[in-house]
Amino acid sequence: MATLSDIALSDDLGQFEIKEIYSATHQLLQELQQAKAEAYPGRINSMINHLKERLKGKAAYPLVVLLETSHLSIRHQQQKDWNSDLKQLQLELYDNTLETYRGRIPASVWNQVCLNYAETLVHTGRSIDAQAVLKEMVKEDKDPSFQRLNGEFGWTLIFYSTFLPVKAERLRALEKALELFHVAQTDIQDDKGKKLYEERIKLAENMVGQLGDVEPVKLVDQPAPTEDEQRYLDWSAEQRLFLNSGNDIEPDTMAKRDLPLRIQNNAFLGNYLDSLTHEFTSMRRSLYTALTADEVADDHKMDGDNTVYSQRNENLKQVYRQAYSLFDKMALLMNHALQLGVEEPRANFQRIWFEEESLKKPLKPFIQTTKNDALKALYWLSKEVYGYELSEEQSMLVKKALHIRNRIDNSYLQVVKKAEPFEKESARAQSHHITEAELERLTLMMTQKARNGLMYLQFALAIGKK
Repeated sequence: MATLSDIALSDDLGQFEIKEIYSATHQLLQELQQAKAEAYPGRINSMINHLKERLKGKAAYPLVVLLETSHLSIRHQQQKDWNSDLKQLQLELYDNTLETYRGRIPASVWNQVCLNYAETLVHTGRSIDAQAVLKEMVKEDKDPSFQRLNGEFGWTLIFYSTFLPVKAERLRALEKALELFHVAQTDIQDDKGKKLYEERIKLAENMVGQLGDVEPVKLVDQPAPTEDEQRYLDWSAEQRLFLNSGNDIEPDTMAKRDLPLRIQNNAFLGNYLDSLTHEFTSMRRSLYTALTADEVADDHKMDGDNTVYSQRNENLKQVYRQAYSLFDKMALLMNHALQLGVEEPRANFQRIWFEEESLKKPLKPFIQTTKNDALKALYWLSKEVYGYELSEEQSMLVKKALHIRNRIDNSYLQVVKKAEPFEKESARAQSHHITEAELERLTLMMTQKARNGLMYLQFALAIGKK
């Protein structure tokens, strides 16, 4: 069997089996992490690129992406710039892999990608989005990655708790994290994994101890909801669409209500945040109505036509459009709250972070030097929505989402029952098509991102004031 040095020094990697090269690359990455220097300079990249060529188009290809993202992460850690091109490329690769390989690869591979992506998101401040990625995991009891699901969800809560301004909320997040860590210890079969969660249990217990005395939060009693209203509340909680930190901790308990934070002693900013809150909740209701409404007969349809014209789909398009509008309104609120001095027409969610609002300029000091992790989470969310300016390529999700937005805003978008076979002659027309299922999925996803943005914004303002 080939040794590590045999593979690393070889000029012909094609003579080795894929699993041998994969194992050797993994070992070199571990050594790089520990030694901070490559034992065989340049060979990790060469081996990863070789594996890409041999696995292109195959179900195992995402495993090579995991090697590449690990390499990028290690190299990023050796830099001082938290916003390096390496970090941006790493996130873009994860995002693209999930969108490209959804439903096309074995559960064990998919779950491993989800775990690694969620871990990366946590360390960029985006603990809420990390939870959304973990929810994408596929149940496979014997899969070592799936066995860590509860524990990794608890890990997101450790980071999330640092955003919460109320002690009682932090305590609830930490107690839930502890509960999930103990479940993970039972689920996980390997000793190394059990030891990891032993350490995390100690961390959570120490954080609980540091809280001291905690006064419980008293909620105002509300009238019992009607049966229809209860279905709406259950759906909103399940989709994690309430503006309430509890919805990210225990969706089935007190999370079924909105509890937005307030901006004190500033009438303008307070009214602005209230307005965004009500705009979002109205959008959420419209989405629920569209997704659960019965179809109305289509009077603009010919026999055999694959296109679906309905009020339901037009409502989905409107919600999709509103989500992007909310992002820009969040940017304008930041502009006022942080006194950035940007002229209103230029204050949008994609560009507010850069000098002169230009993607080619450096980051402004308010974000470049900030210690406010919730503010950084907002910045990284803007990358996932609009694209990574330091990356040569954008993910399939970003391309698709922005393409659809452009079609809705500036051209036309036809909704079809099922995807049509690609025809080169009608490629332009087909670029204006989207299936009903895809429109529903992407509209829900953009609504969730808008909700998460509002949560990060509220936390960022509260942390900044403190």
